[in-house]
Amino acid sequence: MSNSASVGRPREFELAKAAHDAMNVFWDRGYESASLPDLITGTGLSRGSLYKAFGDKKGLLLAALDVYTAEGLKATADILSQPGPAREAIRDSLLRYARLSSGDAGRRGCLVVAMAAELGAHDQEVKTRTARMLRRLHQLYASTIIRGQADGEIREGDELAAARFLVCQIQGMRVLGKTGASEADMLALADSTIRILG
Repeated sequence: MSNSASVGRPREFELAKAAHDAMNVFWDRGYESASLPDLITGTGLSRGSLYKAFGDKKGLLLAALDVYTAEGLKATADILSQPGPAREAIRDSLLRYARLSSGDAGRRGCLVVAMAAELGAHDQEVKTRTARMLRRLHQLYASTIIRGQADGEIREGDELAAARFLVCQIQGMRVLGKTGASEADMLALADSTIRILG
């Protein structure tokens, strides 16, 4: 192993950890309300290191969004690709979102939804990232719906429209969670959604 590789790896790890820690700061406080001292405390980076690594507060937010979307998409993809019936995989994924949409997790909400609401209308980079994440979510569900249609578990139809319906339901659940929705209500909504899917 070269010296440059061994020196570079800890820095990459530290930057990934800083982006993850910043994600939690933005998630808890929002973009505008997250001050530079909040981010310095939350990431453990000095002001100079933060600017050197990410450029500015906005660059740190974009890195944090990348971490959040990667983790969320992986969790969904892992559930949807599980062995067994596609319809059951979709239901399991919806139940995960139902639990994320109630209690403390529900009140915390979804970082993508929060940043889309706060910045998406006037910030192209945030809009692009949130749109990309939702597009990938559509693709994951559409692929699983196609699998279910091929096996006869899910009725034939427009898989893209069905996937958009599922993603809209999920994002709606995340918004309802901010209002203190109960886990029982969210689980019932998830079951209603899977029944409508057919």
